Parts: sequence; C-alpha cells; structure tokens
Amino acid sequence: MEALQKDKKPYTPDGSPFWRVTVALMLASLSIFSTLYVFQPLLPVFANRFQVSATESSFLMSACVLAMVLGLFVLGFAADRYGRSIVMKVSLFVTAVTLLILPFTPVLEWMIVTRFIQGFFLAGIPAAAMGYLGEEVSHRHLGLAMTLYISSNALGGMGGRVIGGYLTDLFDWRFTLWSFGAFGLLSALLFVFAFPKERFFRKTNQGLLEDLKGMFVHLRSASMLVLFLMGVLLQIVFTAVWTYIPFYLHGDPFNWPLKWIALTYFAYAFGVVAPPIAGRFSDSFGLKKVMFTGVSLLIIGVLFTAIPSGALILVGLSFICMGFFVAHSMAAALVSKSATHHRSGASGFYLISYYLGVAIGSTAIGTLWENYQWPGVLSVTALLVFLFLCLPLYRNE
Repeated sequence: MEALQKDKKPYTPDGSPFWRVTVALMLASLSIFSTLYVFQPLLPVFANRFQVSATESSFLMSACVLAMVLGLFVLGFAADRYGRSIVMKVSLFVTAVTLLILPFTPVLEWMIVTRFIQGFFLAGIPAAAMGYLGEEVSHRHLGLAMTLYISSNALGGMGGRVIGGYLTDLFDWRFTLWSFGAFGLLSALLFVFAFPKERFFRKTNQGLLEDLKGMFVHLRSASMLVLFLMGVLLQIVFTAVWTYIPFYLHGDPFNWPLKWIALTYFAYAFGVVAPPIAGRFSDSFGLKKVMFTGVSLLIIGVLFTAIPSGALILVGLSFICMGFFVAHSMAAALVSKSATHHRSGASGFYLISYYLGVAIGSTAIGTLWENYQWPGVLSVTALLVFLFLCLPLYRNE
C-alpha cells in the first residue's frame, strides 16, 4: 500500500484532479458561507415576523456561529480519525437539509435550535478543507488552491447577504431559504460526484487529550494570544457593522428598502480582491505592517459610516471590507508562521477566536444598538485602537 502511495503524485494545475478538487471546494464553500450569512440581512424581517427585538433576532446568527466553534473541535478530530472527505460530505448534506426545514419552524425558538444544529455541521468544511488541500495538492501550487478556496468564502458570504436580501424583498423569507437549500443540495451532490478520493490520508491514533494538550500549548505564548485576540476583535467590529447596518439603513433618516440594503453587501468584492494584493506587499514590507494597514483601513471605513450620508456609508463599507479581509488574512498567516509546532492547533484556536468574534458581534453588541443606536455599534472599534496602542504587536518580524 505504501509503495502504491509513493507512486502517486500530489495534484498540480496541469491535471484535471486539481481543478476538480478546487471547483468542488469552491462550491462547498459557497454553499456553507452563503447559508451562514443569508440570515444577516433578514434579521429585521424576523424581528418583525416574531415581534422581537433586534438583539433577540440576532440569536439566529450567534447560535449558529457558537455551534460552529463546537463543530471546529469535534469535526476537526473526526476528520483526523475518519477522513476529511466523509466529514465534508456529511457537512454539506446536513447543512442543505436543515436549511430546507427552517421555513417550517413555527416559532423563533425552534428556528434558533435548528440554526444551532446547522452551525455545528457548517464547521465541517473549514475544519477539513485545509487539511485535505495540504495533503493532496502539490506544495508549490497550494497557494493557488488555498487562495481560490478562501476567496470563495468571501463570495459565499457576499452572495448569501446580497441574494438573500434581494429575494426576500421580491418574494419572502421562506422562498429565500428554500432557494438556498436547493442550491446547497445541488452543491452537495456535485461535490460527491466530483471530489477525488483521499490518497495520502493517515488515520491518527492520537487520543483526544493529547490533541487538546497540543492546542493549549499556544495559550502560553504572548504573541499567539495577541493574534487570537486580534481575530476576536476584528470580527466583533466587522460583524457588528454588518449585523446592524440593515436596521440602521432601514430606519430614519434613510428608510431604504431591503433590496437596496442587500446591494450594500457587494462591498465584499473588495474583500475578494484585496488579500492577494496585500499578500504581494507583505513580501516586501512584512506581515505585521500590512496587517496594521488593513486595520487602519477598517477604522477609516467605520468613521465614514458615522456620517449620515448614504454615499459616504457605501464608501465606508467598502473600506471596512477591504481592511478587514487584509488584516484577517495577514493575522492568519502570522499564526501559521509563528507556530513552530502543533500548527493545526494554532490555526484551530485562531478560527475559534474568529467565530467567537462573530457571535459577540452579532448579539452582544445588540445592547449598544438598542440603547445608543449606530454610534453605540461603532464604539466597539475603539477596542482595536486600544489593542494596537497597548499590546506588543511590532516585535521582530
């Protein structure tokens, strides 16, 4: 068996399996991240439908994200034991089925429970995809495959928000969820058909406690803790803006319809384009300086949204997306670069901190919105400024 595996070469762009892997993972990513974020522009609809506050409706986002954090642990371990491919396939099918079930739930509480279950299985793709690529794709061409996969994350998030909001305005929220569920089911079937079998997977016999020890080693590193905190704070600011911008633009003085609000999510296009460009600059100027530039762009964008002008808010949202995805990509690269051992554990902690930021930005910031409206939401940006002023981010590269 080992002799046969030695004869097999990692996938390269010269062969069709590389593109089958890449396209299949891009479809999976589009399905997963559009499902995660389709609820974000619809929160005012659910708040009105169930007669609840903005904070209560935001549990449809935060419950899903908190379950993703749990799923990253459990499904990450399952992927190491049973294979990445099976975990990703189960993840895609369960995600699609729960999305098709959601329109039949009669009360908000049941919707939140279903979203929690869905969130757990949404984690299957991010928990297993990078491990699969690292094993099956040539290291020389891994960057290309990874960039296409990560870009599809942003595209999925943008598509979920834009198309979800637009369809709901034209039809209703049930039609939107059924449409996304049908796309998810089609993506899952195409994934099963196109995705090549694993060839280099080695089943691990390492125990759960041993795995956890490897992950917790990184919590004793001050530099890694700063990066994990960066992941949390970046997402708190970013998610807070995008969770409550529909409420802000839907009310006075703007009174925008939902289909107009949905179009604001096209700002995510800057999040698709900016990271590869930033990656080139990081070769010359260093990851930390480019990360600082990204955070600066994000803060400038936040300041633009504080001005009650629709045009300037759109400019600000574009800066926010550009700055966030640059800073996030540089922070993730720094985690990988800084970890000299247990790299999967370090990446796992960064992802967990990242999604904790989504959960906090979705619901915990709701109190600021309820009491102080848009200035209250934007006030969390001060946490990022504090981080850069008080923490040692600029030690040796």
